[in-house]
Parts: sequence; structure tokens; C-alpha cells
Amino acid sequence: MGNTQYSIATVLTAFMGGLALGSYLGGRFVDRKSEPLLVYAALEAAIGVYCLWAPDIIHWASPLFEWIYQRHQNAYAQASFFRFLVCGSILLVPSAFMGATLPVLGKFVSEDAEFVGKDVGGLYAINTFGAALGAWASAFVFMRLWGVEAAIRLAAFANLAIAGIVFLFFRGRRPAYADGPEPGTPARQETFSGEIPFVLFCFGVSGVSAMIYQVAWNRIFSLVLGSSVYAFSLILTTFIVGLALGTAVFSRICHWFRDLLKTFGILQTSIGISALLALPFFGKIPFFNQWVYRNWKLEFATIQWANFLVIFALLFIPTFLMGAQFPIVVKLAARKLSTLGRHVGKAYASNTIGAIFGSFLGGFVLIPWLGVQNAILCAILLNVVFGVALLSLCPGLSASAKTFVLPLALIACAWGGNAIPSWDKAVISSGSYMPYRIGDLDAAAEKRNKILYYKEGIHTTVTTELAITGNIFLRVNGKTDASLALDMRTQLLSGYLPMMLHGAPRSALVIGQGSGITLGAVERFPVESIDLVEISPAVIEGSRYFSPFNHRALDDKRLRLILEDGRNHVALGGKTYDVIVSEPSNPWISGVGALFTRDFFEMARDRLNPGGIMCIWVHTNMSPEDFKSVAKTFGMAFPFVTMWESIVGDDYLLIGSDEQPRLPFEAAEAFLSDPEKGRDLRGIGIRSVRDLMSLMIMNRDGLLRFAGDAPIHTDDNALLEFGAPEYIYKDERNVLVRQIAPFVKIDPEILRFDSLAPENRERALDEVLSAKRSESQVAEIKRDALADRLLDEALEKFRQGDYDRALELYKEILDIDPEHVLTYLNIGNVHLARREIAAAEAAYKKTLEINPHYLFGDVALAKLYLSTSQAGKAEILLQQVVERYPADKEIRLYLGLAYAEKNEPARAIDQWEKALEIDSKFALAHYFLGVHYQKMKPGLAKRHLKKFLDLFRDEPDGRKLIANAQMILNRL
Repeated sequence: MGNTQYSIATVLTAFMGGLALGSYLGGRFVDRKSEPLLVYAALEAAIGVYCLWAPDIIHWASPLFEWIYQRHQNAYAQASFFRFLVCGSILLVPSAFMGATLPVLGKFVSEDAEFVGKDVGGLYAINTFGAALGAWASAFVFMRLWGVEAAIRLAAFANLAIAGIVFLFFRGRRPAYADGPEPGTPARQETFSGEIPFVLFCFGVSGVSAMIYQVAWNRIFSLVLGSSVYAFSLILTTFIVGLALGTAVFSRICHWFRDLLKTFGILQTSIGISALLALPFFGKIPFFNQWVYRNWKLEFATIQWANFLVIFALLFIPTFLMGAQFPIVVKLAARKLSTLGRHVGKAYASNTIGAIFGSFLGGFVLIPWLGVQNAILCAILLNVVFGVALLSLCPGLSASAKTFVLPLALIACAWGGNAIPSWDKAVISSGSYMPYRIGDLDAAAEKRNKILYYKEGIHTTVTTELAITGNIFLRVNGKTDASLALDMRTQLLSGYLPMMLHGAPRSALVIGQGSGITLGAVERFPVESIDLVEISPAVIEGSRYFSPFNHRALDDKRLRLILEDGRNHVALGGKTYDVIVSEPSNPWISGVGALFTRDFFEMARDRLNPGGIMCIWVHTNMSPEDFKSVAKTFGMAFPFVTMWESIVGDDYLLIGSDEQPRLPFEAAEAFLSDPEKGRDLRGIGIRSVRDLMSLMIMNRDGLLRFAGDAPIHTDDNALLEFGAPEYIYKDERNVLVRQIAPFVKIDPEILRFDSLAPENRERALDEVLSAKRSESQVAEIKRDALADRLLDEALEKFRQGDYDRALELYKEILDIDPEHVLTYLNIGNVHLARREIAAAEAAYKKTLEINPHYLFGDVALAKLYLSTSQAGKAEILLQQVVERYPADKEIRLYLGLAYAEKNEPARAIDQWEKALEIDSKFALAHYFLGVHYQKMKPGLAKRHLKKFLDLFRDEPDGRKLIANAQMILNRL
């Protein structure tokens, strides 16, 4: 079914639906039975037997999933319905049996209706603690050590063992009340039979809010703590532990409370309040990560403990209170032991059905439409509103409390939710969970980069940012997946290399969009059809900011965009291709490792036409042994394999085929020398076949010798899923580079000569074979280093006022890189300092020719217009820019200045206030608002100017503004 959010939701809905159905029917069934333990043993045995067969059942269902995918690929609603039917059919039986176990055992353990909350609640707590242990152990122990199928079978045997023990040693035991008359239910003044349905409805609403929290917390934690299987396991474990502890504690003390309806209402309200109080701290987690990395050891276990402490600190209180509700609701609903199973089943079913709706609302409606933070606020609102509604029904609550206190509580929560500032998008998406990227957090906190795009989508959170250097980078859940910097080598080679090696491809499949650079490279060839499979629509939108650099890849008429899990498409699509390029994210991210297994490589091999080529990208952010495992797994899947080094020590490409690939020498030389076709590769230092072949480091024989006895990576053992996350905190790239070195060899069999004379062939072959390892990249690194050195020197000359020398140095940089956008920006600054307005304007406009999304160029151009009394030009420019980037505070600031210059204060103030909505700590917006409010609203002017001084006091270049602000304040 794939790894999409839709597939996860389908499985979750089917599973939880089974739980709800089982608890409802099981409760009714057990009330008619005198020996609940026998029923329980039968349920456990049925679960165990079914789960032993589950892997085979799923395998047998594969043709059905394949039929659904191929038949309804363009009809998503129909495909989802049929998938749900198949998935529901598979999961209904075991999940229904699981759901039935609680009311069945609850019927057995309850002795007195007065203590039913204690008995059933204690049972539920034990079950939930077991679930927490399972969530932790499955990721950290069982699947990691023995594989997925072994873990399933181990759990199934545990079910069978429980059934056997109960049947052999506890058979014949009856409920304690069964030997005598049923204890009477004490009279309760606080509830009436008509209120029980509303109580169950509120418990269902609590399930809705709980799953909204769970989905939203998962998303924000994956953004700030990473998306590994261990992170998800810790989040789930902490959530369940909180539920279990809450249930355990309140099951022991629920008989203390005489007014249970009031207690339930207070718990509901308290869940919302505790979640509200925790909300601001999620945005501070990146700074905690930074502190941990600077003060603690960078060891996997240490970091996992730190992550657990963060998750526990923020989630414990609300999840504890969620768990506390269960024994209270059971005691409210269950009036007679003879019908206990039915009432427990109803309560459990109502909460589970609510959880199903909450999962859907959170994942598919609230987060995509409102964002993660606002989704949490919606869940808080649900808790508080229904908590207050429950309290309003309490006969023991005074009329004045219902009239004044409860509405005030609602108003206070609404005010608190509105007062909490939005999380800083740049900070939370800075990838602070990766120690080697922690410097990005400083850049994010200081707002050095521009956010071009930010979307909390259904599957992922995607950010596209612009640095002043001109680099654009796309982050997925905080992890940089594409950029215009060093990543360009891998992005371009992933597309050009397999296409050139094939020679005459007519169809291609690209898995993963990223920046679209790879897709654009594939489209440079005369293929007939190209399929792009991307799991996240937000990535597609975020990649549009790379359009000037990927040849507007998404606009190609040959392209078919498929929003789907890449592996799922390969497994079920049925279509074959000449070239398949797989460039997913890093395999330490949960689910991505499935694109590096033997199972996937073999499926992809079967989707290649004869002579077809597959190219996969492999990063070294893993142990050398895991890297060798991927290499060996790929090498065993294809009879002809080569490895290429796109970035020494970082990025490698594996090329596989059923035939020996041949690079046509003459055609490749012509391609690389063509002014248009070869432009991309020349930009990364590849100007000849020799340059290209210098990147080849192994053929299949060398690859397998290098990999040695490394294990084969399979879907079942999931080696990367559990091993790669440890190496987020380690760096063994140097070890890997040294281990690769003895096996480096250019294979001449790759080359094919068509028209060269024999003597020229020998000469060309000798030249290629004499190439040093990655010499083209080394030359490019040297050029980039020279450009960086010249840039630093030019900036220093500019600061010293030596403008002529600065311009000379900038021209040297342009000789190295004619499209060095930062150089043109700096040239404009030099000309502006010399009051050469036309030259400055031309330089700033050049930055926008190179990169239309270069907002720093727009800002510089607007400032030039404002400084030369051309407010009209500034207004026209900035109005166009603000339509494209409404969330850029600087654009808002200068548009406001343009309006102010044109004597339109109302429009100016509106822009500055919008800038503060984007960033409440934007000092310059406070300054200009203070200046403009000084006559109209002196009190407001004081507030803004004081805020400006607090924020701007230490700025070395702000003395004039600071002095003016102080002067105005003294006058007010």
C-alpha cells in the first residue's frame, strides 16, 4: 500500500475500526456467558493463530492491491475505497478480537459496581503499559535484532502462550460476583440515565482530540527531533505511558470522587489547559538540541534519552489526564455488573471511534489547512468546550459558577491560545536534530535566510529557503534534501549519467522530485515519456522555486506526475522503463530504507526494459558496514554494476543493468561540448569524457570485493531503518573513503567507440584511464575555494573604501563563475557607495535575471529607489514581489516606506503591522510605527519605540535610529 499518509490512515482506520467493533460486540457477547476467562482464552488464541498467518495473507493480497493500483490510478477516491476494503478484510478479524479482550476481562475482574472503575481501569492500565512496552521494544529490540516477520511471530506465540496458560490453569473460574447475588449499585446523585449517552459522546470527543494531538505532536516532534523510527517509537511510547499512568492512578482513586461527572469535566478541561501551557515550548526544542550537542556526548543512547526527556516533559501531563478519564467514564456508565461488558465495550468503542475521526481530521484537514500549531489549538478547544459542557450539567456546581466561572474559563483559554506566538518557521525547520547542521539554527534564529515557501502538508513539512549567497535549499521535515550548492553535482549526475550510459532511452521513471534538477536533466534527452513519482504534493510546490535552474522541469509536456509512494508504484504499476532513477531522502528517515532493499532492487530490475538502466543515490550518512550492505545488495540484484563518486566521501551513485552499459565516446564528447546541452555538466566541472570517467570508482567485481561479507539488506531485516539513525550523530566518512581507495578502478569496458580511428581510440582510452579519482570535482573545489577567497578579499576592500580594487576582485570572481549572484549584489553595493546609480541598478537587476527568486536583489533595488526619491518605482517593484512572497517581513517594511514616502500613512502603517504579524520582534517595523504614531497615538508610539530600543540596542549600525527613537521618547 505504500508509505503515504493515506495508506497509514487506511491501515489505522481499519485497525481502530476493528477495535471499536470488537469491544462493542464483545461486551454484549460476554454478558451472556458465565465463564469470561474461556472467552478471553479463545480470543487470544484466535489472535495468535491469525497473526501467524498474517504475513502470508498480506502476500496473497498483493495481486488485489496491484489490480486496484493499475485499474484506479487516476481515480483516487475509488482506489482508496477498494484499498480500505482489502485492508479492512485483513485487519478486521485480529483487531476485533483485540478490542473484545477488554470488556471480556473487565467482566471477570469486577467484583463490585462501586469499584468497577478501579477494577476495569486497573486492567486497562496494565494493558496500556504492555502497549507502551511493545511500542518501545518493537523498534529498539525485536525488529532490530530479529526482523519484522520474526517480531510478528514472536507476538503471535505470546498470544498463544497466554491462551494456553489461561485455559490450562484458570479454566472454570467464574466472576467473583457469580457465586452470590450481584452487589447493589450505590445511589448516585450526580448522574441520570439520560446523561450517560452524553458522557459517552464526550468520551468520544476526547478520542477525537487525543488523536489530533497525537498526529500533530508527531509532526512537530519529527520536525525538531527527526523522523527516524526511534523518534516515532519514543513519541508513541511516551504517549501510551502517560495514558497508562493516568489510568493506573485514577483507577485506584476514582472511588474517592462522589461527583464523577464533575471529575470528568475537570479532567477534560485540564487536558486542554495543560496542552495549551505546553504549546510554546515546542518552538524552543531546537535550542535545547543545540545545548545538548554542545554539552553532552554525541552518542546515540545519550541523544535518545535527551529526546525522551523532551517528549516526556511536554506530553506527560496531558496524556496522564487523558488516561485518567477511562476509569471515571467506566464507573459513570456501568451501573450493573450483569451488563458490565456491554457498558465497558460501549465506552471503549466510543473513544476508539472518536480516535478514528481525530486521526482523519488531524492528518487530512486541520494540519494541511491550518498548520500543526493551530491543529493543536483546535484539539484544545474541543477539550475545554466539552469539559465546560460537562461541568454545566453537574448538579453540585453552583449557579454562579456555571454563569460566570465557566464562561470565563472559555474566554481565558481562547485568549491564551491567541496570545501564544506562532512557532518560528525558520527555527523549527532548521534541522536542529542533526549535529552537523546545528549551525543552521543560528542562521535561522538570526533570520539570515529568506523563506520562499513553507507548507505543513499531509505527508511532510516542506520549507524552501534562500540564502544571500543565492543558494536555494529545500528541506523536508527539517532535513535538507536539495540545494543549488554542492548537491548540484549529485542532482545533475543522477539524471545525466544513466541517460548517457543508456544511449537511446525512450522512457524514464524518476522517484523523488526534490529540487527537480534530476528531472530536468532527464528531460534534456529526447525521450518519449517520463514518469515522476513524488509522495508529497508540498515538495512539488516547494520545488517550483528551482524552476530557473531545472529547465522548468514540471512544465514538460512529456511528464506524468504521480503523487504516490515510489516503491509502491514500482511494485504495483506494471509499467516498464528504459531508465529508472531513485533519489530518495536519507535512509535513516523512517520508511526511506525500503528503497534500498533487495526486494525493491529486484522489483525495479523487473520493471526495466532489456538493456535498461537503474541509478540509485547512496549517502555516506551511515556506518561503513551499512554502506557496504547497500552496495552488496545492489550488486547482487544486477549482473552489471558500477559505482560512481559524485561527491567524495558524501554521495555515490550505483548504476545497474542486465547488460553491460556502454558510454558512446564520440556522442558523449559532442554532448559535453555542445553550448546548450553540456552547460549543466560544465557547471560542475565536467567538460569531457575524461572528467566524467574520473568519477567512476568500481565495477561489479570491485564492488563485491569491497563489500566483502556485508549482510544483504532486505525488507524483513530492515538494517538501514534501525542502523542508519545512529550515524546522524557520528561521522565515519573518512573511514569509508579509505576503505574504498584500494578498489578504485576505471573500467574501460564502459566506453564504446563508434567512429574514431584505432590510433585515436588508444589515445582517448589512455587519457581516460590516466584520470585521477574525481579529478574534475577536485578542480571544481579549487575553483570554488578561489572564488570564496576573492569574495572575502573584495568585501574587506569594500569596507576599507578601496572600491576600485573591490570591483577588480569581483570581476575575477565572475571570470570563474559568470553567474555568481552574490558578486553582482556586491558590485551593486560598490556602485551605490560611489553614487553610480545606473550601474548599481543594473547590477541589482542582474541578480534577478540570474535568479528571479533572489529577494535580496529585490530589497537592494527597492532601497536604491527609496534612497534616490523614486518611491513610485519602489512601490511598483515591491507590490509585485509582495504578491509572490506575502510572508516576507522586509518586503513589507520597504513597501511601507514607499507608501510613507508618497504620503500614504495608512497604507504604510498597514504594511508595518503586517510585518510584525510575520515577526513580532522585527525591530525596524517597531521603529517606523513608533515614528508615525507619535502624533496620532503617543501611547502606542511609546510602546513601539521602547520595543525597538530593547531589540536594536546592540546593533552597531543603528546609532542614528537609536538616537532618534530616544529623542522622540523624551519628547512624548
